[in-house]
This record gives sequence, structure tokens and C-alpha cells, in this order.
Amino acid sequence: MRVLFVCTGNIFRSLTAEYALRALLPPGSAIVAASAGTEDFPHVVKPMVASYLSRCGLDVSGHRRRTVTPAVLDAADRVIAMSTEHRGELAQRFGRTDIPLFADLCGYFGEPLPDVDEAVADHRTNPAAVEAHVRRIIDRIIELTPALLDGLTGPDAHITELR
Repeated sequence: MRVLFVCTGNIFRSLTAEYALRALLPPGSAIVAASAGTEDFPHVVKPMVASYLSRCGLDVSGHRRRTVTPAVLDAADRVIAMSTEHRGELAQRFGRTDIPLFADLCGYFGEPLPDVDEAVADHRTNPAAVEAHVRRIIDRIIELTPALLDGLTGPDAHITELR
């Protein structure tokens, strides 16, 4: 089963979900985690994000961002949006109205996982607030990922085929 996480730039939220899920998978797992972004812009993983993920046990040094395309979507068995914005973008651009939200699948319906510019009004001038937000969201994604994995593999698996 190929699971695709989608966010805006593929350098923060979907990246974290991909690597957090990978870290939980046993060797030889049938689940393959991947991620992509809705924006086709040469985003890069910020050193602060990579450093914090490393401290959380997730090495993203080999990550190369990619943009969502029809082929990327078609290659996935499960597509999971990190926010309502991403779900809306996938519906508008690709006609995909079947995309669940990450937090919803983890049992936290309606819990937002906002991007920096959505949560930190002065994100351009307040690096301390940006870093605090990034750490909080990374921690929350990592915390919720075991529930997502249970939904994918548990005896009462509740994440159904989305295509």
C-alpha cells in the first residue's frame, strides 16, 4: 500500500508525516510512505526543520521535495491531506474529493495542523515564534502517527481504499 501525504511545499508537514510513518514501519512492511506538495516552487527544507526532525530521530537529509501531479496521485493507494487547504486544492485541481485529513484519520476530527504563515502573524519578523510553531506541529504529527498506522494496519482498520 502506497500512502501519500500532501501539504503545501513538501518541506514541513507532509515531510514529517512521511518520515514519522516510515520510522514506525517494520522491516519488509507492505506500506510505502511518500509525500508531495501542492506548490510547484523550489522549496527547501529549512535547517531548523531538519535539525529538529533529526533530534526527534527522523533523518530527512536525503529528502527531495516534489510537486503533486496526476501521476503522483495515481501511484498512491491512500492520499492524505495535512490541512483543509490541501484537500481543497486537490479537489479543485485534480477532481479528488475523496481525500481525508491527517488529524481526522488519527481520531482528532477538525484539529488543524496549520502552516507557519497561518499560525504566526508576524512570521517574517519573529523567528522564535516560527520555531516554536514548527516544533509544536512536528511533535503533534509524530504523536498522532501511531494512530494513523493503527488505522492502516490494525484489526479494525478504518482507512478504506480511496480510489
